Amino acid sequence: MVMIRTIVVVLIFFLFHHRFGVKGCSSLSYNFYEKSCPQVEDIVKNGLQAIFVADPTSPAALLRLMFHDCQVQGCDASILVDPGEGSVATEMASNKNFGIRKRELISIVKSMVEAQCPQQVSCADLLILAAREAVDFTGGPRIKVPLRRRDSPKTPSYRLADALLPPVTAGVADMLNVFAKKGMTRTESVAILGAHTLGVTHCSNIQNRLYSHNNGDQHRAMEPGFAAFLRLTCPQGPLTSNLSFVPNDSTSFAFDNQYYVNAIARRGVLKIDAEMVLDPKTAHIMQHFSINQDDFFQAFSSAFVKLSCSGVLTGKQAVIFLFLFDITSAKVPAIFIFGDSLVDVGNNNYINTLAKATFPNGIDFCNKGSSGRFTNGRTVIDIVGKYLVPQVTWPDLGNKDFTPPYLDPRTTGDKVLKGVNYASSGSGILNDTGRVWGDHISLDEQISNFEETKKTIVSRIGRQETRRLLKYQALFVVVIGINDLLFGQQVGCFRNQSCQAAYLKNLTSTFKSQLTRLYHLEARKIVVTNIPRIGCSPFERDINPSANDCVASLNRPIHSYNRRLKLMLMDLTANLKRSIYVYADIQAILEDILHNNKSYGFKNADSACCHSAGVHGGLLPCFPLSRICPDRTKYVFWDAFHLTETSNIIAAKHMMAGDLNYVSPMNILQLVHA
Repeated sequence: MVMIRTIVVVLIFFLFHHRFGVKGCSSLSYNFYEKSCPQVEDIVKNGLQAIFVADPTSPAALLRLMFHDCQVQGCDASILVDPGEGSVATEMASNKNFGIRKRELISIVKSMVEAQCPQQVSCADLLILAAREAVDFTGGPRIKVPLRRRDSPKTPSYRLADALLPPVTAGVADMLNVFAKKGMTRTESVAILGAHTLGVTHCSNIQNRLYSHNNGDQHRAMEPGFAAFLRLTCPQGPLTSNLSFVPNDSTSFAFDNQYYVNAIARRGVLKIDAEMVLDPKTAHIMQHFSINQDDFFQAFSSAFVKLSCSGVLTGKQAVIFLFLFDITSAKVPAIFIFGDSLVDVGNNNYINTLAKATFPNGIDFCNKGSSGRFTNGRTVIDIVGKYLVPQVTWPDLGNKDFTPPYLDPRTTGDKVLKGVNYASSGSGILNDTGRVWGDHISLDEQISNFEETKKTIVSRIGRQETRRLLKYQALFVVVIGINDLLFGQQVGCFRNQSCQAAYLKNLTSTFKSQLTRLYHLEARKIVVTNIPRIGCSPFERDINPSANDCVASLNRPIHSYNRRLKLMLMDLTANLKRSIYVYADIQAILEDILHNNKSYGFKNADSACCHSAGVHGGLLPCFPLSRICPDRTKYVFWDAFHLTETSNIIAAKHMMAGDLNYVSPMNILQLVHA
């Protein structure tokens, strides 16, 4: 398992007391974030639902993660912390934490919350909320939990985890004692063990029970057919690896009372399962829960809250961590980019076209010559790629290891294994779009170029590894369509509603075929952007001087196209096996930037920074004789159509960690782990 490195930045609060831990829930509150982050629970729920759908093993992993965190030093998120170089091994190094997974999901949720409520919500609270969502999503009770936890400034050692986490050999008395210390009644203690209804058990945890001759009544209590099944799945000796496992019950993806039904039927997997049915202190509770799921849910909810209040830290006792996990080092080795000038990084420098990004385009990228980008610095996908491709180094702008343009003669050999950019300024979904500028690379041709790249990849790493790279690891990004709408305006009947509808229908139908073609070339994780509000661009403002604000007549067909696109992507995801097409709402992102431009620090939201003609600088493209605004960080628009790097950074954050208002059914960080 790839070790997830953690950088912990202490944002607020410092340690004042030597004693940690506040027993009970009295120090917590059910409305703690009512003012500072009222949407936090919705962010967590919406953020995790898409992941749960894509990976049904995640709920069980998050529930176990919370249990193990709360058992060692209290519910303080210490289980998320990895040691720095030269540090003593933390609790994750404990053998009893073998199989702990999905810690990175808390970082994903954290990044989404930080985007809305910076420096407000602790990882400890997010871990509890994530476990609560895991129970709810899988059919269990909706548990109301108090919040206000802080993250521990003290990272426990693996020795403490070894001492406090119960062993798989623990008996009934041991377990009851463990949970009694958390304030649980006997009924609640039996209920909390019902969490075993989700997930799997590793074979290594039941080998002794299956093959030891000293198991007495507990071994004989196992139903013979079930015992035979377990031995077949978990054979004794070297044939059983650490990765071998058995489902906890027949409904291991559903939170229900099947755990108790199985235990009563002598089909419990763990030693404790069999013992609780036989022990007079717990047998009647096991029997009752096996026939009354509602009572089990009620007792589990109460036990869950008590566990979540164990050893919590509040106020000045602790800190809030901002966890920045290197979550993608084994998952996104390559990004393949298709599109137009919004993401072109120089392909047009190699073809005969007027649509070239000449200097001062790229003025903040390399300070000499053209970067091939239609912005002052990085494109939005340059910025996204910074966080997704670990092989690429990013010390400064102008780094040679940005995803290279396909037509660059140096884009050969192993370099294509990290991804390739096929985008071409002026291009569109339709093959005729962009011909007015001269040569162009349409989306159909871009996909054909990717097909050639795929052949190169096969020649470097073989067909099987290529399939694994493209299907399970690589990210595909498609940013296109704006030129098709601009070209559509030139169609004589475009302002006629029926003609406009026919044009948009043809556009989306063509696009659907192209995205399906990508799927058949083994692309599976595909981010597709919609069309932003070009009616608000400096160009449209200048050619429509009578409009007081954005040009609504052009924004209406964009809205119609975007609606069709979103439905089409949902249809593709539903009908193309194991595909995930993510809808990135660039229109909503731009609206957010324009509406909140002052909050983002902009001083100009309607004019081009690089300008030469027009009231808003939108009548001519950015070229060597253009005037440049003195502070490019204060402008939303770089030129007549394109955004500044500052705007692109905001857009990238929304795409990476935004909620369903900006990306659906999941954001890019969630897609990476889907």
